[in-house]
Amino acid sequence: MSRLAGSPAGWWLTLLSGAFAAAVGAGFTLRLGFLAAAAAAAFALASGLVAAAARLRFRRPAVLLAVLLFLGIARGGGAVLQPAPDRIDGHLGERGVVVTGAVRDAPLLGAADVIVDVERLTDADTDAAVSGALLVTGAAMPALSPGDRVEIDASAIRAPGRRPGPRSEAALEREGVQALVTGARVTILRRAGPSPPGVLAWVQRRLVTAVNAVLPEPTAGLLLGIAFGIRQPMSPATRAPLQDSGLIHIVVVSGLKVVLVVGMIAAAARALQWSRRRTLLAAAPVVAAYVLVSGAGPAAVRSALMAGAAFLGRIAARRVDPLPLLAVLAAAMLGIAPALAKDPGFQLSFMGTAGILLLAEPLARRLPGPRLLAEPFAVTVAAQLATVPVMAGTFGVVSLVGPFANALVLPLLPVLIVLGTGGAALSALHPALGWLPLQLAGAGTGVTLGIAGTMAALPGAALRLGSWPLSWSLAELSGLCAGGFVVLLARRNTTAGMRRRVMAAAAAAGVAVASGTGVATAAPDGVLHVTVLDVGAAPAVLVQSGSGALALIDGGASAPLLLQALGRATPPWTRHIGLVVLTGGEQAAVAGLAAVAGQYSVGAVVEPTRLNPGAEAVITMLEAEGASVIQAGTRPWTWAGASWQCLTVSAARTGRAECAVSVGDRTGRVLVLGDVGTADEEELAGLYPAQLRADVLVAPPGGALAPVLLGAAQPSSVAVPAAAHAPALPLPAGYSTRRTAGDGDLAFAGGPTGLEEAT
Repeated sequence: MSRLAGSPAGWWLTLLSGAFAAAVGAGFTLRLGFLAAAAAAAFALASGLVAAAARLRFRRPAVLLAVLLFLGIARGGGAVLQPAPDRIDGHLGERGVVVTGAVRDAPLLGAADVIVDVERLTDADTDAAVSGALLVTGAAMPALSPGDRVEIDASAIRAPGRRPGPRSEAALEREGVQALVTGARVTILRRAGPSPPGVLAWVQRRLVTAVNAVLPEPTAGLLLGIAFGIRQPMSPATRAPLQDSGLIHIVVVSGLKVVLVVGMIAAAARALQWSRRRTLLAAAPVVAAYVLVSGAGPAAVRSALMAGAAFLGRIAARRVDPLPLLAVLAAAMLGIAPALAKDPGFQLSFMGTAGILLLAEPLARRLPGPRLLAEPFAVTVAAQLATVPVMAGTFGVVSLVGPFANALVLPLLPVLIVLGTGGAALSALHPALGWLPLQLAGAGTGVTLGIAGTMAALPGAALRLGSWPLSWSLAELSGLCAGGFVVLLARRNTTAGMRRRVMAAAAAAGVAVASGTGVATAAPDGVLHVTVLDVGAAPAVLVQSGSGALALIDGGASAPLLLQALGRATPPWTRHIGLVVLTGGEQAAVAGLAAVAGQYSVGAVVEPTRLNPGAEAVITMLEAEGASVIQAGTRPWTWAGASWQCLTVSAARTGRAECAVSVGDRTGRVLVLGDVGTADEEELAGLYPAQLRADVLVAPPGGALAPVLLGAAQPSSVAVPAAAHAPALPLPAGYSTRRTAGDGDLAFAGGPTGLEEAT
């Protein structure tokens, strides 16, 4: 890969490696399987014949490109279809379980969680070998070391929450964690002997103890994250400003920080006039130790590999183009582990690096001001532009002040890393030795946190996009590929005078392909979608029919919460709700609909009974804006290709008519109970035994369910609208239960076997 910068060979290597990586990701993410691989094989053969017959200039790379697409789809699709062992996330639910496994990450000082690679699970109905990783948190744990075999006695196994945070589904997915338990009893079955992970855990504990002995919280935890990437508990008051200001990346080992470490070693080597070979011999163990202490995440490993390859190229007095190298690494890592395609950390790492390589230097050249500020600003803008789809889709937040905040903070990072690592190492020997450098590093950390708080407090500091449709990401990717391909084809014959025309043609091709892809992939998928919105202790269920029409069952008690939830669950351009169905006449289930008036147009409102005055006022607002109001009966009706029915019962608590709404089509069925009481559920089971069957049962707030109703409905999943910190009511064993409190919005999608939790 020598002298590839700007060469045709480098561009072809980038294209071919990127095509293979994209094909693996598409095969795994879209579950294309072997049928699509066969189609890709036919495409490869056809394109090879066409290229050979037409004697195209690029016929060999074209054939190779088609073959790599076939191999990539076969690899990704084959990984999906491989038989998977029984996983821990297949045993979620509110029931007592005993799990045995081996400790992967021992808890550090100040942390109360541990990751266990599970081996066996036992409950009232099961005694089987299982796989996967379990996060045990909030428990009174004994002193643990990696490799210890433990027994975990827990009252329930839950799925990670969808809300952004250190224990969200997206965050834990990077650690391979599929489930978590809280407040379990942990018993050591067998101690592990000496091992490299044990030595690493000991080193981390020594560093944490050394820093905590000198600095208070939250400074100590932030410095450990900045210097080493060691995870420490972080309060929402500390995490939120870092996230909104775009600085959350400084508390983990990212590719940027590995590059900073390599750069500092190279600068010291130049000052000492070391040879390239001696520099590499000194840098390799330092970078390896830094990556290991941090936990060896994908971003750190990728950056270490890239830096090592760049150093090897320099030793041979050859220049290595980082873009082909990045593409080759992506292809290699995905070829080995296709599941990385769905890892947000992997996506952020490679897309951010690609953005920096392609955009940072041109941006920096055009920015006025001192290079010390302009270059970090350009790097942040480039990385943020490239990672918007992942940031929006995974975390729902994009920082608008991030480039400015990073321009101020990034010049401080090398100083903080040197002072933090040196001070922690000296303090581990004796607290007095590391006191001064740690105090200086603590002061710099305080400045960093102050910058984050100031930037996050600015109006419009962060954009909360809520929903980022998959079609947007596919459109962006296809547009970039089309534009890049035009540039690649025209590269050899491009003169200085033609550059603008080539770039204009590339931009036009990118826009055209992106628009076509967006339109094609945004079409309704023909299945029923149900989302139980997180609006507190009140029901609000968004239903999307197979044709794409939207309906809302109840609206919760809070207008702001409903508006935020609709923004999360629907694309930004959605401004019409075709149907609103009410389960009762109480204001608690209707008040949130006040947010809909003025923001969304409503086609019709179906109400089961006379509303109370407060609720009536909200519906009057919708009626004044053009919605028709219909009294519900017990007869089923069809709307947007789905079958609807209001199962009416007289509520024992209020005497009003309450309605359990049943919605279904050929791909699944959901039953929304609204706010009915337990006695009303028993009456429903007696009146409508055949109509209660559903794949997903949306329980009343809190989750009180009568056994007779559960027996009639026989759901595979139970969704519970619940407020934060609300007590969890017990449910019979055998049901997959999710609560909006902690888990956020609960999404389900139809399929051949009915509604299943959407991924």
